[in-house]
Amino acid sequence: MCADGGRGRRWSHLTSRLTSTPGTWALVALQLGAFAWVAFWLEPTPPGPFASVGVESLLRAGALERGRVQGGEWWRLLAGAFLHASWLHLAMNAALGAGWCRAVERTLGTARFLGLWLGSALAASAASLLLQDAVAVGASGAIFGMVGAELAFHRRALPGWRAFLESRATRLVAASLAVWALVALLAGLRIDHAAHTGGLLFGAAGAWAATRPTPRRLDLAWLLLALLVGCAAAAWPRAGLSRMGALELERDLHRALQREDRTAAAALLARAGRAGLAGDDWTYYQAQLEAQEGQLEAALERLRPLVDAHGPLRDEARRARAGIARLLGYRLYTGDGRPKDPEAGLRWLVEACQLGEATACRDAARIVGGPEQVP
Repeated sequence: MCADGGRGRRWSHLTSRLTSTPGTWALVALQLGAFAWVAFWLEPTPPGPFASVGVESLLRAGALERGRVQGGEWWRLLAGAFLHASWLHLAMNAALGAGWCRAVERTLGTARFLGLWLGSALAASAASLLLQDAVAVGASGAIFGMVGAELAFHRRALPGWRAFLESRATRLVAASLAVWALVALLAGLRIDHAAHTGGLLFGAAGAWAATRPTPRRLDLAWLLLALLVGCAAAAWPRAGLSRMGALELERDLHRALQREDRTAAAALLARAGRAGLAGDDWTYYQAQLEAQEGQLEAALERLRPLVDAHGPLRDEARRARAGIARLLGYRLYTGDGRPKDPEAGLRWLVEACQLGEATACRDAARIVGGPEQVP
């Protein structure tokens, strides 16, 4: 009977916790359901306990990404707050966030708590888009909004700012946030500090306005207007490509060149040029397209600086230049598609050999009648 009574009391306590703060647990359930949908439906293979979900799956689900939001997908400003990168990421946010959320919900009530949580999530997303360029997911921005709200409640209960700053609770929260930021920095964790800051500020301002003695509608109206302006500024279309947009463009261009779709490759290179993308990678891709279009001399000239430099593309550019030089040498020597010029053809074969093209070395050796080495 005692055991049954103990179980009954525990069940009653759990039921009371759930019914007293239904908004908190509804948000946790939505986040859990969203992650399960991504992990078991969008991912080819469900991730393990410490593995991350693929970026492509997160983007399909609604992750925050500058190019997509500024392309008209404004709903990502809120959707990203319900997504998480891994089971560990979800567990940390659910465990740490539930306590803060329950405290705020008990103070404000479920409806106002949900409004503050959603506003903090939007403010966090807007700050993230305005201050960085990365794919972002997670409820931590909204959770920091709840931290800000609790700080606002604490300040409201004290007689002044001095008492607030000297309060043990205030210093404990500040120290915890500082330690967390330092640990994240030293551990190399990818923390969205911009989102955390945006969420914290909105949560504090929203809680302060919500607990102000009446009338407070004007304060809330100004706060909502500021949130709307911030979200609009973050999502406003801009020229150029986001970091993810540039990576996806480069991926598509690489695939187009692999399947020798010259029309698609030319269109993608033109788009990259309009977006202001430049650098060795794009020079290399332009040379590849020129080679596929038969502009062998132009491709060789474009690759020369990459071969002479000591950048990360040097070896790849060297192999590409060797292959193109051998092809040009063969065509000039034999007159295959080019006016026959054996002397120039041999020079290109020799250069290809010097760049490490073994077949060119054998061809050049047969021409001069010597051993299979650079003539």
